[in-house]
Amino acid sequence: MTKRELLKRLNGSEWDDFEVKEASGGIPKSVWETVSAFSNGSGGWILLGVRENRIDGTSVYEIVGLQNVEKIEQTMSSTLRSTTKFNTPILASVERFDIDGNTV
Repeated sequence: MTKRELLKRLNGSEWDDFEVKEASGGIPKSVWETVSAFSNGSGGWILLGVRENRIDGTSVYEIVGLQNVEKIEQTMSSTLRSTTKFNTPILASVERFDIDGNTV
């Protein structure tokens, strides 16, 4: 996914293959549930560092950024490659984007 595609999704409607997580305190447990769901389906994108707010039933996304980006990236990559949380390694790519001075 390119930065342009990512911004388009954040400004669009809800998607079945795209989920945001605030991750202000590190990787939330719900990330692994989402990874499992996506890996059992046709795949998807998980974006960390974004808060989802519901306004009148519509999702509005707020870029909050991530702290300890290197640690989060390393943990995501190593956990996806290992079999500690999943039966088989998960093939995935971890990417960083800078949006309005925040890393997601």
